Amino acid sequence: MRLGDRYMSKLQRRLRALSFIAVGTIGCQNTPVARPMPGGFGGEPVPLVRCAYPDESQESALDSRSLLALVAAHTPALESARALEGEAALRRQKAATPGWFKHLSSEERLWLSGAMAQDAQAATKAADAIYKAQSEVSELLIDLRAVREAMAHINDSEAQLKKVLERAENARKASEAAAPLVEAIKADLAGRETARARLAQQDSAARARIRHLAGMDPAGELVIDLQPLDNPRWLNGDLTPSSCAEEAATRGPGVSQAEHLVSTLRECVSMLEGQPLVGRKQLAEKKVDFQGALFQAIAARRELDGKLRLGAVEAAEAIGASTRQATAAAKLLTLAKAANRMIDDRVEMNAPGFTAKEMFETAGAVELARTEELKSRLARHKAHARLWLLLGQP
Repeated sequence: MRLGDRYMSKLQRRLRALSFIAVGTIGCQNTPVARPMPGGFGGEPVPLVRCAYPDESQESALDSRSLLALVAAHTPALESARALEGEAALRRQKAATPGWFKHLSSEERLWLSGAMAQDAQAATKAADAIYKAQSEVSELLIDLRAVREAMAHINDSEAQLKKVLERAENARKASEAAAPLVEAIKADLAGRETARARLAQQDSAARARIRHLAGMDPAGELVIDLQPLDNPRWLNGDLTPSSCAEEAATRGPGVSQAEHLVSTLRECVSMLEGQPLVGRKQLAEKKVDFQGALFQAIAARRELDGKLRLGAVEAAEAIGASTRQATAAAKLLTLAKAANRMIDDRVEMNAPGFTAKEMFETAGAVELARTEELKSRLARHKAHARLWLLLGQP
């Protein structure tokens, strides 16, 4: 395979890897600077959204910000990018070694241009790896917080259900008609044991995955400071879909790396122009390779722009929808709890028509409402996390 073909093959794999659905990354750490866009792009929009990371405790546990920084530095997926960087360094070393090339002026340019392209490819590959790892870790952290809250819900409802079971068993002593109710409550309690075991397994699996993505031993220890799954305080300012789309297109994951790849390939083409020395045919072939790679890089940059805009719009709209769902679910939960307390009071007063059966039914209604409320808050947090990452926040 020709040297140019090998570069083109690597670049094409990289450009295909960039065609992900943009849900953002923290690791790119882009900052808004005045830089030219690839051909066909207009001037940069003024950022309208600013984010503030949620408050973290000062405990010894690893907080979210520190964990994501650890992922950005040590995630195993960075190894392939580092291999490209190492190969580029070797090319520079050979180009700088006296007497290595018979025709230094022309061949040196070949090797230096190749090193430059590999460095730019390594940067885009690293940004992609960090994006994927941090995006997954962000969602896993939210899942862990939801698991912890779901476990607390199970414990709370189980305590109340045992009281209902006691009343149902007393009613069974008076009449066998209460026997089906007793068995139904026992089955419900048994189901909670299954749910508790499933949640514990999800918790351990998520923690192992987080440790792996942070470059740690999956079987090792990792203490994480998990903030409550309350109202997100991550985003403030203008959250309209249009403003978020503009912000993501300017500061989003992989933007600076994609633009750097375009500018680097342009420079590689210019480095190989006007060289009349020996090896001109090889230089011309290499120039054609870089020109083709440049066209693909510009197309990939345009595609990335569209994906980032779409992802930001979807995330912003998801925040609005999940917030409305969370509000409605919270009201439903409040009503269910009020009905449950009312039934409990009636049963305590031995009011006619109110038995353990009604207590069991209202307790089930509270559990369903609580589950829906937790799901809606979980969706809202994940939508916030996606948008946070899409806007290129560190």
